[in-house]
Amino acid sequence: MIFLHVLSLLGIAQKAGKLVSGQDTVERMALSNKLFLIIVAEDASSNTKEKMANISKSKKIPIFFLGNSAQLGHAIGREERKVIGIIDRGFAKELINRINLLTGVGN
Repeated sequence: MIFLHVLSLLGIAQKAGKLVSGQDTVERMALSNKLFLIIVAEDASSNTKEKMANISKSKKIPIFFLGNSAQLGHAIGREERKVIGIIDRGFAKELINRINLLTGVGN
């Protein structure tokens, strides 16, 4: 149920223009300090996961490995997406809260 709330919020962020997708775009936004959260599909290649994890670590951007590329793409009204970036601090904070609830980290 909470997973659906995460996907729903991704759709809202897309409609609000507060989300970017695709590895190159997410990487560009991270390097220009305009990114507040990275979400990577669990079925992304190990190279993509590693690259995004390195960017997350160097730029201190939270990262989550969540869902599959079909689910992420469907949530934002696009074809499959391996990498999604949130470019709004408020959306990022709420998504982090919801993902932490989903994974049992938050309350």
